[in-house]
Amino acid sequence: GCSTDDTLTDYEVQQMINQSLNDQWTIVNINVSKSDWIWNDSKSQWQAIKSLPELTSKIYEEGAQLAYLFLGKQGEDEVQKLLPYVETYYAGDDVNGNPIYFTETISCDYQLGNPSTVGFFIKDSQQAKDPDAPQNYAFRIVLLY
Repeated sequence: GCSTDDTLTDYEVQQMINQSLNDQWTIVNINVSKSDWIWNDSKSQWQAIKSLPELTSKIYEEGAQLAYLFLGKQGEDEVQKLLPYVETYYAGDDVNGNPIYFTETISCDYQLGNPSTVGFFIKDSQQAKDPDAPQNYAFRIVLLY
């Protein structure tokens, strides 16, 4: 009998996605420097708000927004992480010799406006104002519409 192979290659799948989106996406790279982070005492978090004029009401209401964080050094050990990014750290031992751990979450949100904005946040699970948390970070926003 005859057999046919119904599987698609990765390239064919990508082409189908591209055609279905009709090239309707925008990529925005945003760098946040150490000095851009501001401590918000009422929310116990670091935050950096950046302009995102590419975010229109159509994208906000009917599209999708994805955010990524780049970690490592480009061309060497760089990885791209989808937000929210959650990492647990060891912070030494307490007075009884028990290990202390905390979790840090890097997240974002979007606000429609003139211009629209994206807010990046660093929050410690112990609500601590970790002075080492603000770093130079490179983010990528992908807007689909």
